[in-house]
Amino acid sequence: MRHKGICFRTTHCQDKCQAEIGIRSGVHYATVRWPRKGGKSMIKKKYLAPFILAVLLIAGAGVAYAATSASTPGGFDKVVVFMAAGQYDPAVPPAEGDLAMWFHKDIMGRTDADIDMTKEEAMTYFDETFGLNTTNSPEPVAYGVDPRNDDRAYIISGMEVPSEGWAVREGGFMVNLTEETTLYGTWGGEEGKTVPAGSTFVYGDYSINVTSMDNVSPDNESPDNVSPDNVSPTVTPTPAEPIIIHFQSVEPIVPDMVNNGTTFRCTAIAPWGEGIAQGISYPQTVTDNATGTNMTQANSRNVQTYPAYAPAAVMT
Repeated sequence: MRHKGICFRTTHCQDKCQAEIGIRSGVHYATVRWPRKGGKSMIKKKYLAPFILAVLLIAGAGVAYAATSASTPGGFDKVVVFMAAGQYDPAVPPAEGDLAMWFHKDIMGRTDADIDMTKEEAMTYFDETFGLNTTNSPEPVAYGVDPRNDDRAYIISGMEVPSEGWAVREGGFMVNLTEETTLYGTWGGEEGKTVPAGSTFVYGDYSINVTSMDNVSPDNESPDNVSPDNVSPTVTPTPAEPIIIHFQSVEPIVPDMVNNGTTFRCTAIAPWGEGIAQGISYPQTVTDNATGTNMTQANSRNVQTYPAYAPAAVMT
């Protein structure tokens, strides 16, 4: 039988009682072989209870082990993983209405003046990094990602994220090129680099809805009040304070026209430092068997490391 990640297996043998406890495929297990003679157990009752208790206590360590937060890989300060796997009917408008304004105003709490200022910041970044401006590209437009994609943070190393994850809301400003364009700036250089129509650039934020103070594990605390993950207690989120991670395109997001998806790489700026966010988004179209409706199946994976390339620096 299985119980919270622990595998108990019992077998019967004719010679002697044996117990085996260990870890298999990351799961703690206990195997107990009960000697029998004439269909009756040879274990005396007075030994049976302590023996079972000992097995359960040792194997029970698997419960505590499974409940601990994800550890941070060596050389990094923090590792974060988002996944989106929601399913919805694209013909039905989102309940939030205008997703761009929903994100900027309801999620981020921005005023119209704040939104204008964020747009100016985005324009400055796009111009400096890619040489994009109003003379050679469309103006940045506000956007918000449909929450029905159900994007969630499942791993934030050093934090006890529940198995259902924490909801992630995304939005900001983006530029979508309508024709082939040569880019300059710090990315394209003096000679420039040409990208196809449909290439996009983003400047925005992730808002992670932290739902519990249990997000901080013992590994994320220490007697001198300094986290080994370099997360200051002053920036540890509370239920009323979502984690905000800013991101901005490191390179153009060039669409995969064959498989209808994208890969992306962005600079990520979080409370615990600067890193990189990179991943893929390949939404699928699936059919609802009950209604025959074509549904959008979100399919994205986003891995973030802080700092961006730590292990290489550690090895040198």
